[in-house]
This record gives sequence, structure tokens and C-alpha cells, in this order.
Amino acid sequence: MAETLLLSRTKFATFLACQRRFQLRYRRQLPWPDAPLPEQAELVQRRGQQFHQLLERHFLGLPVELNEVGDSTVRGWWLAFQSSKLQLPSGRSLPELSLTVPVGEHLLGGRFDLLITNNQMAHIFDWKTGRPQPESRLAHDWQTRLYLAMIAESGDALGTRFAPEQIAITYWYVSEPDKPRTIHYDQSWHEQNWAEIQQLVAQIESQLSLDEWPLTDDLEQCRVCAYQAYCGRQAAGRAELAADEDEEAIISLQLEPNIP
Repeated sequence: MAETLLLSRTKFATFLACQRRFQLRYRRQLPWPDAPLPEQAELVQRRGQQFHQLLERHFLGLPVELNEVGDSTVRGWWLAFQSSKLQLPSGRSLPELSLTVPVGEHLLGGRFDLLITNNQMAHIFDWKTGRPQPESRLAHDWQTRLYLAMIAESGDALGTRFAPEQIAITYWYVSEPDKPRTIHYDQSWHEQNWAEIQQLVAQIESQLSLDEWPLTDDLEQCRVCAYQAYCGRQAAGRAELAADEDEEAIISLQLEPNIP
């Protein structure tokens, strides 16, 4: 019986960056041999997690006790969210929703900060505490492409089937609370996007059967990869992660839990 893979945006990005890194991290499951995060980077990560927890409580209908939040920056983000002009559609709110969708013999997995659905639409919201990105760049990001495609291919898993034209994703940045980036899906984009996702899954499956995992030709990838020693590319150097990077970027550098 063929192995079923659970693939995510981080795994896609890792495979495209370097197939050997994908093998070491997800196939051989080697510990990520990295030094502890710098103190500032740990603070960025912790603040991002706290903020997401506040919004999860809010959309679960639980009280948010702001006086219990010791970090003034996180309190400021929460107040900015409360006073922002972000328009939320009416419907069922599903915070921190995990979803898996089949693609061939494998599965795509994602976790949405917030999904709001009704009979006419499905709208994903993603909370960002890092540096704002332009909408054009976000539209090509694997998070956008994978999340929109997963909703379109989810069938009855959400209670309603949604056509691509009924699906959208909004990125909300704490530093620009009144400038949310909303990206709308459509059938033409979905057909192309889903075909490319299937092709990438097939490529990963092919490498899995061949058990060949070539090194990247892009030494810039090696420069920020903690697996340098396994590949003999220590000479590429090591770059320290900037302290103001998005918390998702920091978390993605850590070893993900092994999921069967």
C-alpha cells in the first residue's frame, strides 16, 4: 500500500527550496540542528502566539481579559483590532480550524486563523503580526494558494460546497489595521492553481518512490539552512533571522510535529 503524505504549505515551500532539506526534515525526521532562537526572535514568536490566542477566545465567544495580558505590545494589537475597520461577514465563525483535503492518494492540511461561512460564501481571515506584504505578493504565496484551493476542494466537509467565486482570504496586519488585504478566488484561477498543486504533489510522490533528493543549486538557501553540516555546505555561511520577521516564518524554521 502506497504511503499517504500529509502535505502543508511549509512542506511545499521546503520541497521547492531544497529537496534534500525535505528529505532530512520530513523523511528522515532528523532534529533541526539549530541554535536556540535569539531573545528578540523568541519575543516576536511569543507575542504572535498570544495575539492569536486572544482572537481565538474572542471568536469563540469567550471574554478577553485585557488586564491579564502582561505584554503592552499585544494589548496594543488587540485594541487596534477592536478599533479597526475590518469588515467581518455574518455567518458561522470557526477560529483555529484545521482542515484536510484529499489530493490523489495524499492529503493537504491547513489551519485557518478564522473561517467564516454562510450559504453564500467562505471567507478566511489570517492575522499577521509581522511586516506587511503587498497583495500581489500574497496572491502568489503558498498559504494563499493552498488555503483557497482547499476550501474549493473540501466538498461537504464544511456543510456547504463552495464555488471558487464564493471564496476569499483576508490578511490583517497589526501594523496596518485599516488596510486589510483581501484576495478573491475564481474558477479560472482554481483550475490552474489546483493543476499546479497536483503536479507538485506528483513530483514529491515521484521523488519518494525514487528516493533521490538532490541538493539545491541556490546557495542562498543553504546560507539560512541549519542542515548545512549534513550536506557539506558549511562554507555557505549562516544568516541570523531578522527579529521583525513574521511569527509564522520563525515557527516554520522549527521542526514540525511528525504526523502519520
